[in-house]
Amino acid sequence: MDKYGGAEFRLPPFEDIWKPAFRIPFISYFLLFQTIAYCIRTYAWKSYSGFKQYRLHNLTLCFMHSSITGVCSFVFSITHQQIMLEDTIHWYSPWAAQLPILSIAYFVCDTMDMLRHEISRWTIELLFHHIASAFVFTVPVLSRKFIPYAYWALLMEVNSIFLHLRSLMQITGYSILKQSLFRLIRFANIITFVLFRFAVQAWQINWAWMNYHRSHIFYMGIAFIGGGFFLIVNAILFVRVLASDGYLGEFGRKHTAIDRFIFFFSCFFPFLQ
Repeated sequence: MDKYGGAEFRLPPFEDIWKPAFRIPFISYFLLFQTIAYCIRTYAWKSYSGFKQYRLHNLTLCFMHSSITGVCSFVFSITHQQIMLEDTIHWYSPWAAQLPILSIAYFVCDTMDMLRHEISRWTIELLFHHIASAFVFTVPVLSRKFIPYAYWALLMEVNSIFLHLRSLMQITGYSILKQSLFRLIRFANIITFVLFRFAVQAWQINWAWMNYHRSHIFYMGIAFIGGGFFLIVNAILFVRVLASDGYLGEFGRKHTAIDRFIFFFSCFFPFLQ
């Protein structure tokens, strides 16, 4: 009997995290990101120093991850439309599981990097986000169910490409030197935020509501509770982006937008305030 037949009605086999099918690719992707991060630290952004250099190093790795996962998930959604829409639970292929595993490895690497360099409210928020994301992606990989649903979630990384580019340009000053390009990226960031975050989440939550009877309550709990959590996270992030870009006026910029450099120095050097 197929071990994964009817797996959508059982809890995921979390013990399979130690099996080669998960362990080997996870370790491989983890080492890959660690190697890339080392190369970035060694060769990139040498003209910067301190916290700004760390942010540029971190954002470069974030941009690379979002580019890989965003582009791959978008291509998958185009080439496998029927699977994404109609076979969201049962479709599985070992190669398709690699993208969620790669993202899990990235979230672990990024969490370690943040904890080494930055302790702030922003770090705590991202820590919860990364833990939740890694857990949500681990479940479909281990159960071999809901892989297309995971690809719906990975579509949010399409927006992250522009989100990270926007931050890189702001930190390096290219937002001023290349104002036309920055305006284009800023506009693309807002449009893709709505399309690839809010619209995707609306589809996911609606799908879960329409199909709640087709799987174990554990998976529906992830869909509804996790979906609600990420919807709140994205809504807060969207407001911060709008405030930072000046769409909410001076009051919004002052009370909503986050300056991580100020947070960093207020945490470690409060006497400088």
